[in-house]
Amino acid sequence: MNFLQHNNLWLRQVDSALCERVNRTAVNQSFKVTPARSGTPTLRIGSIQIHSAYDPVREAESMAEKSTEKLSANDVIVIFGLGLGYLTEEVRKRFDGKIILIEPDLSVVKLAMNERSMGFLSSMTLVLGQSLQETVNAIERECGSATDFTRVKIIQHPPSIKLNPEYFEELKRTVNARRNTNVTGLGILVVTPIYGGSLPVARYCASAFEKLGHRVETLDNEIYNDARQQIDQISGNRDHRNQLTGLLNTLMAESITARALDRAVDLVFLTAQSPMTPDVAQELKRHKIPTAFWFVEDWQLFTYWQQWAPLYDYFFTIQKDAFPAALSRIGVNKTMYLPMAADPQVHQPVTLKPEEISEFGSDVSHIGAGYFNRQAVFSGLSDLDFKLWGNGWEDTTSIRKVLQREGDRITVEDSVKIFNASRININLHSSEFHRGVNPDGDFINPRTFEIAACGGFQLTDQRSLLPELFEVGKEITTFKHESELRYLIEHYLQHPEERRSIAANARRRVLMEHTYEMRMAEALNYIYSYETTPASRRHPDHIDNLLEEAENDAELTELLSRFSGTGVVTVDDIAVDIQSRRGEISDPETIFLLMHEFRNWAKEKELF
Repeated sequence: MNFLQHNNLWLRQVDSALCERVNRTAVNQSFKVTPARSGTPTLRIGSIQIHSAYDPVREAESMAEKSTEKLSANDVIVIFGLGLGYLTEEVRKRFDGKIILIEPDLSVVKLAMNERSMGFLSSMTLVLGQSLQETVNAIERECGSATDFTRVKIIQHPPSIKLNPEYFEELKRTVNARRNTNVTGLGILVVTPIYGGSLPVARYCASAFEKLGHRVETLDNEIYNDARQQIDQISGNRDHRNQLTGLLNTLMAESITARALDRAVDLVFLTAQSPMTPDVAQELKRHKIPTAFWFVEDWQLFTYWQQWAPLYDYFFTIQKDAFPAALSRIGVNKTMYLPMAADPQVHQPVTLKPEEISEFGSDVSHIGAGYFNRQAVFSGLSDLDFKLWGNGWEDTTSIRKVLQREGDRITVEDSVKIFNASRININLHSSEFHRGVNPDGDFINPRTFEIAACGGFQLTDQRSLLPELFEVGKEITTFKHESELRYLIEHYLQHPEERRSIAANARRRVLMEHTYEMRMAEALNYIYSYETTPASRRHPDHIDNLLEEAENDAELTELLSRFSGTGVVTVDDIAVDIQSRRGEISDPETIFLLMHEFRNWAKEKELF
């Protein structure tokens, strides 16, 4: 009986369908099996040496020894790549728990069954020649649930990875993402811009991270807005103004490093226009603190991404296709499409007072800056009960007639009132290159989600990405040109029930799929499909490390357990918690309060 016949006996008992699939598979003629110097068979595929040409067994023993030394009985081992099975066999000798073997190429499996006795595989879960999704499903079944991927430990056979690098890279990312889905207590530093539309977006992101259970630090740079405005009054010389602006940006960027290190954060998250410098980005990399940037702007209009995108570890976009391709050309590959969203605690239906309805209400409204295409369209709507809100509008008779508050910027709070009070909210996306609707418009602005979350009805210009996010006609109504916009305004003013039905559907869709909490969860899943250990987990004052150190002290463990899942814990944190409680103080609590007092005294004396 040859090896293949022997292997068929046990494989047919384990999985008869798999056995038939393997037997129908032809061995690739480029696979070369030769005796190693030790006498055992070794394998070469093309230019890749799959096993040692000297001693494949000894090589596998060394790899298995390193891979299994920190395993626990509850772990689920996932082995990437079979080759001739040497590594898998040695892992099985050292670990008797659950093992899942992944090999996407059945011709490799067929060759291994021809060359060696593979009976040791019969005690494993075999995922051979399967698609990526089928492989993930198999791992999920072995873990017992979709959320228990924390048990998974990956052991890679590096030469096998080279045969199918994209498959194994995507699989590894997917497993890591599932493994980190429920990671809580991350320290996240959110860096806001000084001003502009992405300032509230950054704050929504910070709030979302907190709702997801993370420890959030917000570096709110709006405090520097007055200084930014004063720079223009200090000097009429452009070079001097640019120098001062650069110094202000450096100050804000250096504050990122200072706060990130002081609070031992795991991630620095920035939005469009948030300050950064190459030096600060490199310093964060040196401390192994990943950075993520959400570019919530039109890449074709705002081209500063060409200079700044390479600084960040992760880059999120609100546009697809051409933009990621352009990023890839400059070496930025960890990118992900992440559309805008709404914050239901901010953007929601509100009951307005009569005076608010009078101020903010109208048949038709629009909130936004005076971009070229909007100037052209809204000049032609001045005969309607139309209120135009925002800044940057030209001082023309038709615009002056409908412009509110003399063109001041509108606060988030007032925007919500306008969305609620308007019968029809016009949402015309910005363009500097068209007189009306941009025929190639793709990105979806935040207003789309915010109006919907408020329960407001909107008419939106056609966007190529919109049908992925809302059902056009049922959840949102679109227009192609100015004449169609006017027709739709007249139609929906006459059909209030139809307006209310579409608005209710849109709000329902946003609450189900388009909140900042959901977006930030997606972003973290993507980031932690690459990141394995959060940076703060390496910090000695991380709660997990403190609890491990205190495991032999019951009172101290009880005290520290109050902070489980909160990340890095300081003496101040513990003192505040103790002071907020009533009852008798334990010995560990007394010691921490004394440490807190001593620390404050030392600060006053400037001893550190």
